[in-house]
Amino acid sequence: MRNIKIFTYLKIILFLLLVFVAVYYPTNEFDVITSNLLQIKILGQTAKIISTIFNDKILLLIMVLLSAFLFWIKEAKKAIFIFFSAGFGGLILFIIKYTVQRVRPLPEVFSGYSFPSGHSTIIVVFFLSLLFIINKKEILSMLATFAIIAVPISRVVLGAHFLSDVVAGLLLGSIVVDFMKVYYKKIYNIIKSITGENKWIS
Repeated sequence: MRNIKIFTYLKIILFLLLVFVAVYYPTNEFDVITSNLLQIKILGQTAKIISTIFNDKILLLIMVLLSAFLFWIKEAKKAIFIFFSAGFGGLILFIIKYTVQRVRPLPEVFSGYSFPSGHSTIIVVFFLSLLFIINKKEILSMLATFAIIAVPISRVVLGAHFLSDVVAGLLLGSIVVDFMKVYYKKIYNIIKSITGENKWIS
């Protein structure tokens, strides 16, 4: 744990504060007011397109397929980083969603639970993971910046989430990647010790 940066611990503390708000004050005035203000109908279609393009389940599938490709070209460490970032990110997201069970701003329109935002969590996991393993980052960095800003806003505009949901999602995604940066090599070594030297782990 000593390799985890102070900034990561601050993100964890802020995330836990948002969990507290979601559990004990799920319909607090700040979230309700900001949600109502940001639900701008004229932006609804654009928000829907952004949410559809950057669908969290599709992004997780892309990460799994990418990790398989990386294994195939013998980039095992990168494959493990991508695969476990997606796996842990998705698992932790699922556990928190169904533990907190916060109702969405528009439950009659959107099913499932609100906290934290799955789109916001996975968009961060997806792009920060890619930025970590890819050398030439200029175009990817621009796309990542756009997506990490636009996707959370789109979710609030659509009424799928409160503002605190998307902020928590951004924090959670970032925390997952921070931990993976520290521990993915240890995971690699564990897998290598179990499987031994072979064509997949090199």
